Amino acid sequence: MGIENHQLITLSNGLRVVHQRVRGTQLVHAGFSINAGSKNDGLHPGLAHGLEHMLFKGTQKRKTIHVLNHLEVVGGELNAYTTKEITTIYGTTQGKHLSRLTDILCDVIFRSTFPAQELEKEKKVIIDEINMYLDTPEENIFDEFQERIFEGHPLAHNILGTEATVNELQQQHLFDFVNTHYRFDNMVFSVVGNVSLERVLSALNRFLPQDLPSKSLESLDEATQLSLTTNFKPLPIFNETKKTDFNQAYAILGSLAYELDHPKRWTLLLLNNFFGGPVLNSRLNLAIREKYGYTYNVESGYSAFSETGLFHCFVGSEPKYIEKSVSLIFKELKKIRTESLGTLQLSRAKNQYAGQLILSNENRSGLMMHLGQSILRKGTATRIEEAIEHIQKVTASDILDVANEILNEDQFSQLSYVPED
Repeated sequence: MGIENHQLITLSNGLRVVHQRVRGTQLVHAGFSINAGSKNDGLHPGLAHGLEHMLFKGTQKRKTIHVLNHLEVVGGELNAYTTKEITTIYGTTQGKHLSRLTDILCDVIFRSTFPAQELEKEKKVIIDEINMYLDTPEENIFDEFQERIFEGHPLAHNILGTEATVNELQQQHLFDFVNTHYRFDNMVFSVVGNVSLERVLSALNRFLPQDLPSKSLESLDEATQLSLTTNFKPLPIFNETKKTDFNQAYAILGSLAYELDHPKRWTLLLLNNFFGGPVLNSRLNLAIREKYGYTYNVESGYSAFSETGLFHCFVGSEPKYIEKSVSLIFKELKKIRTESLGTLQLSRAKNQYAGQLILSNENRSGLMMHLGQSILRKGTATRIEEAIEHIQKVTASDILDVANEILNEDQFSQLSYVPED
């Protein structure tokens, strides 16, 4: 399957368009990535996510059912999601329906009307989503851990908000958020598929609005302005155990890590992958699940944000094994800080991660979102070959250096859930 390098252009209105042609496929994937997420909620936690839901509830020319049917009737899909820093609205359909896809994306993003009666209904849906996550301990403990470790910063609050904050959302809040953040210069349109750049630009020319209303940053509420300007300040380390009504015990531990554009992030990405990433032969999986059978799920993760990052380890087990499991995690952390990888170990780790990157690149929808979000956050998108080149340059000494800087247990915070006695 032929894949060309991506092309990036900036339209006269400030919208950046990134396009990558993939020959030999009948599908096209396209979406808008917007530089606004829960970090920008201001005084209304859950606003960015609530807005994402409401984008599908009617536009100036379509009712809800017509929005939902527009791609479905030709076998396509329309979806969206919100993170702490970005909202993405995207779709997939046959290449011959590129114009149809562009039409609906532009319509929901730039011409949604947020009907008040639909907002009241959707609040119930979102609250149900919140309750579902509260019943999922893996999600619950990670959200609470982030609330604690980022306390006082806009990254802290939950993407979904709370039942109380969701119930407080009003139609005007949605319009204000759109007028503030949904600007051409604050978003990227990305397309991956067997379509030409000329077709993409032609479709955009048909369906983009000529101008957008905007709200000056000076007029924003204090909390929203804070979200745009605050530098992250580390907080004291904490170690807390909470009684819960879950049957299992859970623990998450971690520390602040590198921000999105830090030069050492490649080393930490590689380290995390073989230490506790999504592979069956990770060190944590072998040392805890395979060797002792203490747990079904043990992992580590690295999340990078524009101002800071977070490295964490997570484990869930029967209550009688949770302390042993956490001790084994710390034992493995000490090993990675003190024992240098051998040549063969390092080579295998690199080859494994490179292979995973290549596999993920075959997911065209994921590639589309990667391109859009990378351009949005860094102004450039790393090609797969460049990413692998960065990984191949990592040395055993680099891994020891990063492990001692980031994976030092003296700077780890910890949150544990244990069942009520």
